[in-house]
Amino acid sequence: MIRSGGTSNQTVLLLLVLATITFVAGRAVRKTVDNSDRSRTEDYITQYEINTERYRVTTDDGYQLIVYRLLPQVPAQGAVLIQHGIRQSSAGWLNLEKNLPMQLLEAGMEVWLGNSRASPESAGHLTFSNDSSQFWDFSFHEIGFYDLAAMIDAALEISQRKQLHLIAYSEGASAALTLLSERPEYNAKMTSVNLLAPAAFMANSQFKLVALLFNKFRFILPMSVDQILINSNQLSKNSRKQLEHYQQLILSGQFRRFDHGPRRNMERYGSRDPPNYDLSKITRPVVLHYGGRDSTVHPKDVEHLSTQLPKETGVQLIEYDLLDHGDFSSRTEAASNVYPMVVEDIVAKSKQIEEVTVAKEALMSE
Repeated sequence: MIRSGGTSNQTVLLLLVLATITFVAGRAVRKTVDNSDRSRTEDYITQYEINTERYRVTTDDGYQLIVYRLLPQVPAQGAVLIQHGIRQSSAGWLNLEKNLPMQLLEAGMEVWLGNSRASPESAGHLTFSNDSSQFWDFSFHEIGFYDLAAMIDAALEISQRKQLHLIAYSEGASAALTLLSERPEYNAKMTSVNLLAPAAFMANSQFKLVALLFNKFRFILPMSVDQILINSNQLSKNSRKQLEHYQQLILSGQFRRFDHGPRRNMERYGSRDPPNYDLSKITRPVVLHYGGRDSTVHPKDVEHLSTQLPKETGVQLIEYDLLDHGDFSSRTEAASNVYPMVVEDIVAKSKQIEEVTVAKEALMSE
């Protein structure tokens, strides 16, 4: 825990980390969650009187995640997994009255709310203590490679489906791009991908100075950063490595693997520099939703991301002029402008899949 007082270096570090937390959370620190969110998701769901199932999912590397399955009142047209951003949990999607899960349920979709290993709703690890350095040795890479993969597999197995729709916000989008490029077989499990304020290329982020300071002080940060706001319990823990990976993206201008330094990079990757994520391996239709006022993930960087995705996937760019980074999960403007666009895309693609399936069945019966 970082406290006030002490040396001037500690003060600088406090301000540095606080600013860094603010940038990765989309300047929405006031909307972050604390450990009471372990029950808050279920409290929200209870208020809505939704038919809900709760599952514990274990990743290949031993983390235990909690996911929620929300069922519509009519036979589901398809399944949707929604993944939160950094310093958030599944509860964050239920704050607004006309929230995204409710809009999807009303459209006849089955909704899965995911929680990453960093979420307050994480159920820990099979071996590591939550206070151990081993537990916190992860960034968005592991969240994509392991967590998203495990949640997708569980959702498909339980719902007895072959594909689902993925919605991911901020760090969740980083994780989604990681999964689909590093484990391309998961493209076949996606019907569509909608990314909100996708944190990938970040060369134009206004937090470049913060990233430089983080680079200087990173070795004296603990493995987990907790309660950085003085006298506040409103911030949940996250991994130092999560923050450092974003710092690297800002300074390099690339969307690439974690930089361990030349020697360890050679051992891990076979090169002095970390490799870029190969976005050409993403074969699913991707829609990029971004804010015209987003200074964390700048519009120019989202536009650059769109050029790195294969054109044949039919990548779409949708800009919302008045939205900033944190607005996508916390403001009523998102509920009235962004979420209907996402739902419309998902319903349309579900109908396309249904029409293709019906046509195939008709041909087979002839």
